[in-house]
Amino acid sequence: MDLANLARLQTEAVNPRTARIDQLSTLEMCAAINHEDHNVAPSIAPCLPEIAAAIDALAPRVRRGGRVIYVGAGTSGRPGQCRLGILDASEIPPTFAADPAQFIGLIAGGDAAIRRAREGAEDSVSLAESDMVSQNLNPELDSLIGIAASGRTPYVLACLEFAKQLGCVTIGVVCADPSAIGQLGHVEFLIKPLPGPEVITGSTRLKAGTATKMVLNMLSTGTMIRIGKTFGNMMVDLVASNAKLHQRSRNILRRLSKHVATLSDTELDGLLVRCNQSVKLALLVAETGRPVEQCRRDLEVAGQRLAQALSLSNSNPQAEPPQRGGSPLVLCVDGGGTKCAAVIADHSGSVLGRGVVGPCNLSDGDCKGAMATLSAAIDIAIRDIDPALARSDVPLHFESAWIGLAGMDRPGLRDSLAAKIPLVLSASELRLTNDVDLLTATMSRHPNVRSAIVLIAGTGSVAMRYNAQQQPGTGAPTRVARSGGWGHLLGDEGGGYAIGREAIQHTLRAVEDTRLGLRGEPLGDLEQAVLGQFGLSSTEQPEPDLLSAILLGDPNNQRQDENVQSRIAAVAKLVLTLVPTDSTATAIASTQVSRLVETALGPLVDARCTRAVPFAETGLVLSGGVLTQGATYQRLLIEKMAEKGMRFAYVETVGDAGGVGAEYLASRLQDGQES
Repeated sequence: MDLANLARLQTEAVNPRTARIDQLSTLEMCAAINHEDHNVAPSIAPCLPEIAAAIDALAPRVRRGGRVIYVGAGTSGRPGQCRLGILDASEIPPTFAADPAQFIGLIAGGDAAIRRAREGAEDSVSLAESDMVSQNLNPELDSLIGIAASGRTPYVLACLEFAKQLGCVTIGVVCADPSAIGQLGHVEFLIKPLPGPEVITGSTRLKAGTATKMVLNMLSTGTMIRIGKTFGNMMVDLVASNAKLHQRSRNILRRLSKHVATLSDTELDGLLVRCNQSVKLALLVAETGRPVEQCRRDLEVAGQRLAQALSLSNSNPQAEPPQRGGSPLVLCVDGGGTKCAAVIADHSGSVLGRGVVGPCNLSDGDCKGAMATLSAAIDIAIRDIDPALARSDVPLHFESAWIGLAGMDRPGLRDSLAAKIPLVLSASELRLTNDVDLLTATMSRHPNVRSAIVLIAGTGSVAMRYNAQQQPGTGAPTRVARSGGWGHLLGDEGGGYAIGREAIQHTLRAVEDTRLGLRGEPLGDLEQAVLGQFGLSSTEQPEPDLLSAILLGDPNNQRQDENVQSRIAAVAKLVLTLVPTDSTATAIASTQVSRLVETALGPLVDARCTRAVPFAETGLVLSGGVLTQGATYQRLLIEKMAEKGMRFAYVETVGDAGGVGAEYLASRLQDGQES
């Protein structure tokens, strides 16, 4: 533990946006805290693959009776976050009718430390070893979750090392990167949301605590879903042990089984008595008509998962999980320069599984790499439905599939990819397009509007016009015009990179002017925030080296796999969060939204454009992180368009292109079935 470097941890960083919080009105103070809280959920998104992998490791162990042990520690300065494990462990049994002995929360110093911190306990390695010995861990079944916002708490580190050496599954939840937990190699799964500096410096019960609670909720809830505690989103693993639970059991039975929907309370109670008050067992009996003991065996064979037990009975196709050769499925894949997301839905459009992996961009001509990424995303989506489906050598069959990949328009790539697609999926109908084309799925919602412009402002920016007539061989609307999309080096004004670049240029000039004696006033909120984004402060001596931090990255504050472009684009979010209170941030955002309208959108709606269509016959589809991950930039865009008289037939925002594409494919299946 390096106490000398404690101040360099993200959890100890000073938040420039709340530096004067004690001088704000109470309402402004609350608004500032709420504003900071908006950073929490997005910080968890990059952790989802690791969280999903951890759930897949926990579920089979918990299903076999294994324990999940949460360990944390805290000083008087950090009383809240270390108790989150105890809170999660205590919530699972009553929520999911789980065995309380399977979920254990430990805190350094014992139960007394829950109410009053025991000083020095978090630094005690011997106490950690003693606590672990007392648990009599079974490496074949038990799992350990170590919780430490800083990632350096000795008690937690020692517990994880002890459990890892035995062979238990070990999971670390931290809010710092890099961290001691990550570097020592005692965890199989490292989950590290980075919500940024706290409102009050070092008070990790705030954003770090909220992020940790959200991660633990996801781990425990996901594990409970995987072991069959739910059917759909209903908690069916319920035992009717009191009057309230009796009524809830009746309600669930009536809602989920048409066979008992009209039965009286007395008749339903009789069914529950026969099933030892188990709602899950009663549902299986009601749906299959089989004897109670046979249904009980079916549940055991299905790992207590009701959907799988129903499929075994083969008597209720509507309740069966998707199977090879079963009810129609659709697949949509959105593959771009940031991530590749696969979405599987049933014929009604209900999403059954999702898989998200890294970039999948054909622009560099790496067809083999793109296929590997595509296959990984689809496999994760299939496992999200049922891990057993992913283990078959026979590809899952889809009635319809839409693969949208960045770079698909390059000559020859579509044919090359089409030849390889059968290796990873089977589809009765397959369309291969550019990833932007997926956004045209929204046009089907507006059949009376013959054209639409897709405007994307993410790291870069681009606008494309589509007409409703279908492209030959793809079934998608026809792209007739394009504006922008030159890449961040040549343009793409109005995107995240351009916004971040302007804010960084402004900050570099302000720091330099201060050094040269040309600036007398202190740095403002935006300049302080940009420095803070890169782990720097205006009080550093010598002056903060912002340029090096941008070009080289700061290992204490930046993801190691980020490039310069990503680091610059990430500043855009910071700028937009400051728009309501900082005049410089407002000016930058206003300038960039004007350029977005002028350079990307404007040319396509100019009356002189050969592909122009009247506004009354044109819809507008907005997408990309800058436009979808917050309302500020979108609001500025709408205002700028109104100022210029741009009034479209409709405006839609799409943050989940894969989901929209899957919904569209499912609607076409329904139309075909009805006709």
